Amino acid sequence: MKKKKAQEGKIKLAEEKEVEKKEAAEEKEVEKKEAAEEIEVEVKPEVEPEVEPEAQDKQAEEEAEEKTGEEQTPLEKAQAEAAQYYDRWMRLAAEFDNYKRRSARQFAELVQSANERLVTQLLPVLDNFERALNHEGDDETLESFRKGVEMIFGQLHDVLKAEGLKSFDSVGKPFDPNIHDAIMQMESEEHESGTVMEEVQKGYTLGDKVLRHTKVVVSK
Repeated sequence: MKKKKAQEGKIKLAEEKEVEKKEAAEEKEVEKKEAAEEIEVEVKPEVEPEVEPEAQDKQAEEEAEEKTGEEQTPLEKAQAEAAQYYDRWMRLAAEFDNYKRRSARQFAELVQSANERLVTQLLPVLDNFERALNHEGDDETLESFRKGVEMIFGQLHDVLKAEGLKSFDSVGKPFDPNIHDAIMQMESEEHESGTVMEEVQKGYTLGDKVLRHTKVVVSK
């Protein structure tokens, strides 16, 4: 009986030792796993947050600008400023040139307008001279007077011609409302309908502008 109990005690003690060995082995295995996980965490690189392509481009541009600004030397900065000043100067020069041209054109238009007013006021004088010259007479005194009037008329006409005044012939030409004023229509077998038959008052141009329309009689 005693022997049997002693054997059972030995068996139980052996089983306890076996259990202790298993527990120790399991503890070692757990320690190994934990150590391996710690090493993996240390070695594993940090994952950066994803950035959208647009944000990446913008960030790259900002970094490039900052880098460019930082890398510019004093000479490069001075050259950049000089280029800006030159560009501004060129713009101002162009604006001033346009201003001069505009002023010259306005002055020429002002002079032309003044000439138009003066010449317009002198046209009745020309008309009166022409009427006097068209008057016929046999008297020697009247003929002498006529020659004097003709000379004055020629001088006045030359002065106005030098300023750009020109008359235009209309008789026998088609009626043109741009240069003619029809004051009468008459039947005519010699002229086609719409033809200028007679000039009642001469028309004039000053430069390229019609200063006065010719008053005409038109065939119908």
